[in-house]
Amino acid sequence: MRNRCILCLFICGALLYYALPQLTLHGNSLATYFSWSWLIFLFMAVAGNLAAVLYTPVTKQHRQKEQVQNRKKLRSYD
Repeated sequence: MRNRCILCLFICGALLYYALPQLTLHGNSLATYFSWSWLIFLFMAVAGNLAAVLYTPVTKQHRQKEQVQNRKKLRSYD
């Protein structure tokens, strides 16, 4: 899940990189309204994926893996 959200963030960045020179941000035409609405939807997608990456709850299975790894570290006699 986390990897998918990070991938989506990179894709949003690539879309912004390629689309920004093509967007018309000044004026009163239909293209200007489309450009601003496209940017708003892009930033909503970025915000959603960023929130998913930052606020992903730690699962029980992940905690158990960490505890097993900590036990293995304690038992090593290097």
